[in-house]
Amino acid sequence: MPVRTFPALSGKATASSERIVAWLRLPAIALIALGETLTHPNTDRGGFYVTLALYAGWSAATLVYVHRREADDRFALAATGVDIAAISVLAVLSGGAFSEARLAFFLVPVTVAFRFRPAVAVAAAVLTTTAYLIQAFAHPAAHDPDAVRFILTQAGFLAWVGLACVLLSGLLGARTQEAARLAEDRSRLLTDALEAEQRARRTLGESLHDHAIQNLLYARHELADLGVGADDSPATRADDAITDTVAQLREAVFELHPYVLEEAGLEAALRAIAQRAASRARLDLTLDLRYDGAYANEQLVFSAARELLANVVRHADANELSLGLFGEDEHLVLIVEDDGCGFPAEELPERLAEGHIGIASQRHRVEAAGGSMLVASRPGAGTRVEIRLPRLADA
Repeated sequence: MPVRTFPALSGKATASSERIVAWLRLPAIALIALGETLTHPNTDRGGFYVTLALYAGWSAATLVYVHRREADDRFALAATGVDIAAISVLAVLSGGAFSEARLAFFLVPVTVAFRFRPAVAVAAAVLTTTAYLIQAFAHPAAHDPDAVRFILTQAGFLAWVGLACVLLSGLLGARTQEAARLAEDRSRLLTDALEAEQRARRTLGESLHDHAIQNLLYARHELADLGVGADDSPATRADDAITDTVAQLREAVFELHPYVLEEAGLEAALRAIAQRAASRARLDLTLDLRYDGAYANEQLVFSAARELLANVVRHADANELSLGLFGEDEHLVLIVEDDGCGFPAEELPERLAEGHIGIASQRHRVEAAGGSMLVASRPGAGTRVEIRLPRLADA
């Protein structure tokens, strides 16, 4: 039977799990303190409270640390060791096998399960059960009647919980790995879809340029040879119609495959389509493009910008248009804003579903790439669309 392995958590995932563990540790300490108020074999509680105070201080410091810095695997293992040692000492100081503090041993395998590392969970379960047995038999209370049976019963419960946490850790790790694989597949499919769309656009654009436009230009040349004369003659009207059609087709060719994106880069391509959109709708244009070239999927950014700008031209009834592109933290941010008619915020889901503002498909693509799209609008106050995409370096 093949052995299935589970990868270690990424740095961010480890840090996230350690934050959860740090929060869980504090209420456990409060429960340990509450349990000390119950009857137990020890009468001197001074050492217990000193140890508990030190453990609580360390736990608070750990909570602050994991929220300010990303904890790694070494920190997680060291923290687990401190937990086992501190709980063992507290149990010895408050009754050994009969101490209410012994219940805190269950904290260790449960919290280790959050790390999705079955091997580490096994080690934690074994060490925790062993530590409980050692401190329980070392305490004078172990000589009480039925103490051995009580100790072994508690150790059995602890071992059972440890085993359950090992299985849970493995299951969660496997599902996390599968989710990561599916996310990677989704991202790859998105890339393939964008490339396929781009190839189709390029093919159609080249076909229009090499055939339809050339045929129309040839027809114009033939009309010119016929000698287009009177302004109102059929030949003149035909020539004007051909001229307009050629201009429209050239515009469509650019929209289908903007060669400037390949030749001059994303910033120049965004500037070109923004200027064309502003000219078409007679809008005052403001550009704020600060692109450093550190993004792998420029086609997705360009495609989203093209859809948003077309949406402004078709539906916004605006006077001013602004387009921004810049890096912020670990994201690339694209902003398209207009001062047009806008729409009520509560109508956004319905409009997106019906495709009325032309960005529903782009929203799905952005989210599939791990990004987000925020649309803010009010009637008469314009619309602002902000897209954030992970800032990935070129491979």
